[in-house]
Amino acid sequence: MRDPEFVVDIEPGGAARLRLCVHAPDLAPIDDEVERSLPSLLPADLDELRSGYGSERMTETVAAQVTDWLLQNDLRGHLGTALRAATQPFRIVIRPHPEVASYLADIPFELLKFGADPLALQPWVRAIVHSLKRRSAAPWPAQRRSWPFRVLLVRTNPGDLGGMVPPVLPVRERILDIARERGLADVVEVTVLSSEAGDRRPVTYDAFRAELRDTSYSLLIYLGHGDLQDVGFEGFPPIGVLQFEVAGSSYANPIRADQIRSELQNRPIPVVVLAGCTTAASDALKQRLPQWMRGCQSVAQSLIHGASGVDCAIGMRHRLETTDAERFLQAFIRSLLQQSPGDVERAVRAGREEMFAHKAYPPSWAAPVLFRASSPEPLFDFLHAAPAAFDPLDDHDEELRQRAWKALCELPASLPPEGRCFANVLLDGLESAFLKRKLQTGATLLWPERIEARPGSTVTVRVHHQGSLPVSRLEGRLSFPEAISAKAARRASALKEAGMNARFGLDQPGEVQFAIVVSGAGRGPSREPVTLASVPVFEVDLSLPSSTLPAVHALRVDSLDCEPKSLLCGWTNAIVVSPP
Repeated sequence: MRDPEFVVDIEPGGAARLRLCVHAPDLAPIDDEVERSLPSLLPADLDELRSGYGSERMTETVAAQVTDWLLQNDLRGHLGTALRAATQPFRIVIRPHPEVASYLADIPFELLKFGADPLALQPWVRAIVHSLKRRSAAPWPAQRRSWPFRVLLVRTNPGDLGGMVPPVLPVRERILDIARERGLADVVEVTVLSSEAGDRRPVTYDAFRAELRDTSYSLLIYLGHGDLQDVGFEGFPPIGVLQFEVAGSSYANPIRADQIRSELQNRPIPVVVLAGCTTAASDALKQRLPQWMRGCQSVAQSLIHGASGVDCAIGMRHRLETTDAERFLQAFIRSLLQQSPGDVERAVRAGREEMFAHKAYPPSWAAPVLFRASSPEPLFDFLHAAPAAFDPLDDHDEELRQRAWKALCELPASLPPEGRCFANVLLDGLESAFLKRKLQTGATLLWPERIEARPGSTVTVRVHHQGSLPVSRLEGRLSFPEAISAKAARRASALKEAGMNARFGLDQPGEVQFAIVVSGAGRGPSREPVTLASVPVFEVDLSLPSSTLPAVHALRVDSLDCEPKSLLCGWTNAIVVSPP
């Protein structure tokens, strides 16, 4: 039920060598270790690529060098085995150890070839992903994954950097046009921060922070310059910055990646796109483009490799011309909202394909670099279908729920019931009102119940269905912080009585995958649907850590065969772990 992966872990070896650990358990019995020397590419070639003016001859030379270094006969054979075994597109995950990440940051893995064609465009390759496994619980507060889908467009264009950033208002209009085509005009909101809009106020970092405080966003698209800033300590690599504007001045204000990461940790945005696009540059400014692109890529990498509220960050390895950036963003949004709703990796691929279809050189199609955490796709599962109606009370109620969960975690479990009464009464009222509102709109809901427990205990979380819906097959996942482990999962007796079976996957840290089908139905043509009334669906035994936390768990619907398809949604709740 999860997307298969071909994972290459790159570890430090001895004597200026690297150890590559390859595994693909969901595809074939691939498990191997090989060694490589450190990669060596000409800095002048990489700078030419980053500037956006890479010639065909130079691009092909670099592609061959990267391919020969990584694949060789061993990994080429394993990759061929994975391609032959695949029954669905899989992602290729490049996962360097922190000690060697700096040596690999400049290697354009997106140019890898398998045969005569780019690997990133092979039909069985879902995405090339750069990842760092997170071992901590999800950041607080929870990220926005519900209607409305809010997009923040930020365009910074400081005068001292040439004023070359193209306008962002046409991007806004294209996003809204795509939303209208799918009938989502009322639930897709686009906000613009740009001196080209309205009163032409400068886009300062304070203005950006104020916008994040006022509204919770699903997607941030940044058009502007990056850069690298020396940290001032020998042996430490430079840090990426984004260049914001300064009120009353033409000078840029560089904001470090760690500052941006801290801001987004407190006000999470699940997906960030840093689009390095410029109009025609003067010869003097062309020399600065490679460093600007390295800065944007460094910021994107920092958002994922450090603790932040970002699940997926897309940086540009190469500078994009204005038309290339427009093509990428339009195809990205169309895929995200229409073609493969909610799936960010497929959206990046759609943008890549669109750019390649118009031109292969310079290789703008290879510019997007996808950094992400280990969260599943589709990242925005609610985009599968339009809501029956958007209720502005949902966001308000969710904020109150988060405060109540946190308050319960700070109260000792030994308190008498009346000491915990207020927060529990508030949560009961909010949940009851939420369910009532959804049912009044004709929607049905899958929701995990709230649990209160002590550290180190084992709890049973029950998942309920609210409403009435004819279903022949339903797949999804219940996710939670990786500090919690799943011990067992069982279908509820009501599900069996309804004539439905259930299968569970407990092998993925931080989640339980489930598939609910009409008894006897497989992955082939569906049998006649069974009406799933308001019943318990399944239950999961979870082992809790020894620490206290508001362990938010979210239920997501990945695949659904039912009528009407648009009216089933998942919901979040919490396992409140309080001190003794």
